[in-house]
Amino acid sequence: MSDTGEKNNIRFLKRLALSSLLFLAAIAGIVILFDPFYHYHAPLGNMKAVLQDRDWQVAGTLDHFSYDSIVLGNSLVENTNTHWIEELYGNQAVKAIRAGGSNAELCFYMDRAFEAQKLERVFYCIDKSILCADPSATLDGFDYSFLLDRNPLNDGKYLWNKDVLLKKIPLQLACNTVLDYDEGEAYDWYRTKTFSAEAMIIHYEPAESFEEMQPVEELLKYLPENLRMLKERIKAHPETEFVLFFPPSSLLWWDQELRGGELEADRELLRRLSTAFSDCDNVKLYAFFAEETYCELDNYMDVSHFSPEVNFKLFEDMAAGRCIMTKENTEEGIARMDERIRRFSSEEIRDYYPEAVLLPDPSPAP
Repeated sequence: MSDTGEKNNIRFLKRLALSSLLFLAAIAGIVILFDPFYHYHAPLGNMKAVLQDRDWQVAGTLDHFSYDSIVLGNSLVENTNTHWIEELYGNQAVKAIRAGGSNAELCFYMDRAFEAQKLERVFYCIDKSILCADPSATLDGFDYSFLLDRNPLNDGKYLWNKDVLLKKIPLQLACNTVLDYDEGEAYDWYRTKTFSAEAMIIHYEPAESFEEMQPVEELLKYLPENLRMLKERIKAHPETEFVLFFPPSSLLWWDQELRGGELEADRELLRRLSTAFSDCDNVKLYAFFAEETYCELDNYMDVSHFSPEVNFKLFEDMAAGRCIMTKENTEEGIARMDERIRRFSSEEIRDYYPEAVLLPDPSPAP
């Protein structure tokens, strides 16, 4: 090859390399500008925050959005509209959701929020699955962990991502132009679900026997550490009001607990929860026992996931000071819960499962 041909090849390769670099830089620039996961900044100008990918977006919203309150929890609170918080409490809230999450993972989000903002309120939905989860569980190792570590050196997975460029950014633009998108319904999932007894009973098959009550301490072995972790944060932020609430469940969920021998552990969990924060003046604690208005099957899509109407009623009742949980009223609440569960499992369940084995009635509390 002649010297001229070799020089032409070198020039071509240089131009190709430069063009490739410019192309990659342009793609990165587009992702940084629109930033659909809010990794670098909040929405620009008057653009709405389009929040539909909870695991990928929560960290960015906590780092960059303007808010004075957060809603923490698992999928049970995903259908909470943050506009309700503004209407009922006067707070500007964002949601920090970890479906199936542990207390440790949600405390990670809480810490991140406190790093970014001075919080007036923390609304934390603490159900059994959270309080009894392994406290060593963390968010490390997930596909989206590069969005959590604040390390720009591994942002390539975000900056040059086909789905981000061709799906997430177009969706963001569509929600801000042609679609009627409500920012308050971040991460919601209710639109594709049916909430009715007929729809939800297919998700449950009653066991054919009632098991002996399982050892309470074994079922609650992680509870002390989870309560300690939570209380540590409550004590560290005395200026913040912590609204902690134990959410409702359907009658089928309570029947499942009874048949599986876990109801005594549920009772003890509620008792310990009622006293865990008695020395914390900045805690308001709520519990929704097996009350008629909360446990009816028509409000559910499966044994534990309720409709957005129930989500609203939860916050409405808490804002009005109803359903407060104290050491003094917990035993009364547990007694009401026991009576309601026994009535369902010894009689009413046959309305939905004609062949279901019934709890003997009358009987003492199981």
